[in-house]
Amino acid sequence: MANVHLRIPLFPLNVVLFPAIPLPLHIFEPRYKLMIGKAVEQDAPFGVVRAQDDGIFRVGCTASVVRIVKTYEDGRMDIVAMGQKPFRIQEVHQEKSYLEATVDLLADDAQPGPAKVTGELRSLFEECYRLVHGEAAETSAMPDDDPERPFAYQLASELPLEADALQQLLELRAESERRSRLAEQLKELLPQLVRISHLRDKTAGNGHGLN
Repeated sequence: MANVHLRIPLFPLNVVLFPAIPLPLHIFEPRYKLMIGKAVEQDAPFGVVRAQDDGIFRVGCTASVVRIVKTYEDGRMDIVAMGQKPFRIQEVHQEKSYLEATVDLLADDAQPGPAKVTGELRSLFEECYRLVHGEAAETSAMPDDDPERPFAYQLASELPLEADALQQLLELRAESERRSRLAEQLKELLPQLVRISHLRDKTAGNGHGLN
């Protein structure tokens, strides 16, 4: 499958958006009120790309507005966007108040890889999720064989991973590689979450009875 060429408006943010993952946004800057207004009117995609100190990352994800939650008298909007397709920026255009870019939509290899890796990843995720959220993960709602909702993206979006780790996953084009990489990331994250949980329990235990 060849990469698809496209020109889209860009929304630089301090987040990493994945395909099939929702993103709530509060739109308040005039240039982005204009950009999102056009996207809604034309039912057109825009690109969410992670901002950095000296510019933007080259790989991002297209998004579409799936719900307008609230509009304000001054034109601000609360919306929910949905991630669609990863892209790589080929050229940035600065002809408007907001950035645009010529991008290539990136083809993906959806093969899941070894079942052993997927099983280990699911177990690691469930442990991390329980420590973060204090309850069991509803993994039955996260199928690991849906090419439209890559499993690694579903899991990563539910955990407090660093933005660099999320960007690494977005830039990998094979689902089998993403699952292996995410498993390694969760092996690093898990002991940190265990320490935080122990400290939280210790603090709660020491705190009772104090005036």
